[in-house]
Amino acid sequence: MSINRRDWLKTAFLGSAALTLSPLEFLAKNTPNFHELKNDEKTIRLCFNENPFGVSPKALEAMQKSLSLSSMYDFKFADTLSAKLADKNQLKQENILVAAGSSFLLELIIKYVSLNKGHFIIPDPSFTIFEPIGEFLGMSKTVVPLNEQKRIDLDQMKSAIRKDTKLIYICNPNNPTGDLLSRTEIESFIKSVPDNIMILVDEAYIEFTNQRSLSDLVNTYKNLVVTRTFSKLYGFAGARLGYAIGNPTLIKELKKLQSWSGAEISVTTMAGAIAALEDQEFISKVLDNNQKVKDFTMSEFQKRGIKTIPSSANFVYFSLDNYKDNYFKKLKDSKILGGKTYEQTGKWTRISLGTMEEMKVYFGAIS
Repeated sequence: MSINRRDWLKTAFLGSAALTLSPLEFLAKNTPNFHELKNDEKTIRLCFNENPFGVSPKALEAMQKSLSLSSMYDFKFADTLSAKLADKNQLKQENILVAAGSSFLLELIIKYVSLNKGHFIIPDPSFTIFEPIGEFLGMSKTVVPLNEQKRIDLDQMKSAIRKDTKLIYICNPNNPTGDLLSRTEIESFIKSVPDNIMILVDEAYIEFTNQRSLSDLVNTYKNLVVTRTFSKLYGFAGARLGYAIGNPTLIKELKKLQSWSGAEISVTTMAGAIAALEDQEFISKVLDNNQKVKDFTMSEFQKRGIKTIPSSANFVYFSLDNYKDNYFKKLKDSKILGGKTYEQTGKWTRISLGTMEEMKVYFGAIS
């Protein structure tokens, strides 16, 4: 697939019209109590999988120092960041595409595959923020429900492939369930799919697991593209930074959809990200606390007879079927923002993991 500037301008215009809400409002549009509580400073936010420990101290220091450079277009930080991301993934800079958050990259990729229309396949529920853009740009879709174990059903996704299928999306670990497919499962799936179909693997939460990223496979499977984010582990949800990993030919094509690569990322964000990658002490703190809070959360749900599934991320998916009170009213009364209902059957919802203190307030509120 090859694109030119005229194609891009047309696509960019249509894509920008597809969503009239801000990214946060789009994510929160079905979150109970969001509009009542979003501006209350006392609100505990357990709905967006944000990092409750904020940003690395080293990153904050680098960001503050970089403010004096805000009057200039930057190239140095962009090159350094791309090089560090390539090194982190044991690849070359030609394999890396940086952007203002992985959500931006999901949008970029759906625009790319939609240039010749066609069909895409997504699991449900999952993080399909790009779905309305694909439909607006003339693509059709197949939505594949999770299986009985609340896992992405790769067999059913394969069965949904049509002659005009252009993209299959896999979020791993999946959001909102936290379930993790193994590398073997996904690689076997890639091998079984025609190589003209792009396999988009969203690894926003892979760093909360001990499983290796699929990034080392992008040169082997030319139709594989992996997206990663700084929003979760590194706490850059508001600073906005993500990156895509793919074979050099695909990355070169995707870059044609940008005025210049990384143009929308601020100097401050890039400076902070470079420092964040080096702050192993902060990363270890976040991972250690996330596991402790997750263990506590799972234990508290178990005590209350609330059904959960194992989580490989910084949130927990659980069923309100056995919960007899008005869950979302209790959250509102305690000024807590929780997730929405993702599946009506079983009343499945999600809670982000905050600090231990925040989770104790949460369980006090729903008791």
